[in-house]
Amino acid sequence: MFTSQAMSDSSAEETEETEDLGAAASDEAPPISDRPLRPASGYLWAEMGLVATALMWGLNIPIVKEATNRMDPFVFNAARLSMSTIALGILAALEWRQRVRVKRNNVIEGTRTQSGQRVPGTVLWVRFGVFSLLTGFLYMIFFMLGVSRTTAGNVALLLSSMPMWTAVLGVWFFGERLRSATWIGLTITFVGTVTVITLGASAGNGGLNLSSEFLIGNLMMLCAALTWASGTLISKKLLETMGAMQLAFLCALVTTPLHLMIVAPKIGAWMPVMLEPAMAAKIIFSGVFSTGVAYSFWHIGVRKLGGAHAAVFQNVVTLVAVLTSWLFLGERITFAQILGGLTIIVGLLIMRRSR
Repeated sequence: MFTSQAMSDSSAEETEETEDLGAAASDEAPPISDRPLRPASGYLWAEMGLVATALMWGLNIPIVKEATNRMDPFVFNAARLSMSTIALGILAALEWRQRVRVKRNNVIEGTRTQSGQRVPGTVLWVRFGVFSLLTGFLYMIFFMLGVSRTTAGNVALLLSSMPMWTAVLGVWFFGERLRSATWIGLTITFVGTVTVITLGASAGNGGLNLSSEFLIGNLMMLCAALTWASGTLISKKLLETMGAMQLAFLCALVTTPLHLMIVAPKIGAWMPVMLEPAMAAKIIFSGVFSTGVAYSFWHIGVRKLGGAHAAVFQNVVTLVAVLTSWLFLGERITFAQILGGLTIIVGLLIMRRSR
């Protein structure tokens, strides 16, 4: 009798201790949704993907600039987006087959985030609609209007403001909290980018030029930076419920027909130019790689690292543009540009450590 009672008391004490430990663990550990998943290998692959994205985007700026000097910018844009939609469709199909860490439930009935939180289907569709409008339609329109109406240096400078806009808009409208080190890293990379562009750029050779002649183009590029930054922040929520390549493909599938409708009467007239080997190569690179593969890598980076951390890699685009001009166009690299490039790298390292 005594033994049985003692065992019962001991069991009760163990149960209470277990409950206390569970309660303590739940108090100490924040919900999954409040902290990103941070496997070291996942972060490394995401960062490598963002570097690859910066390389492709850096090469894309002079390619698009030269192509739009020879043909209608919106026809070129529609052609490259058609190529990117096909590429993204293939990538999304591969992602779907592998089911890479994505829970796919019925969207109409609602779906769940990685933390198990249920999201109504209507909310998901509204987010997707706004995201597609911003990044798949408005950004493309602003980008093509800007790149055809201003210099390559102005394009690089204004696009380099994306990381700062992403951070500021995230704090103002999305309640994101960034560490002091993150703000320091953002500021350093932006200063480095401005140094690379302003000290050593030649306005007569497509460099920085802030004259009124390029005012409209500069405003268009600023709008492009703002729409992309806003879309990046919205995509973070969408990427909790769907794969990165799936999101990129669905966005392209919805918005590419709109771009084709805008230029439908002009396509026939520009077809001979688009079939030229050099122009066809530009369309394929800009569509398949810079807009297709790069967008997938970008969304993976946003999902793994967050919007502000991923956006800072946009500043690497400037370095790529300068190095490309040096390697293939014979342009001289100044000491100030080397210093600016090192400053960008230091800012990236600070951002990386701030996680």
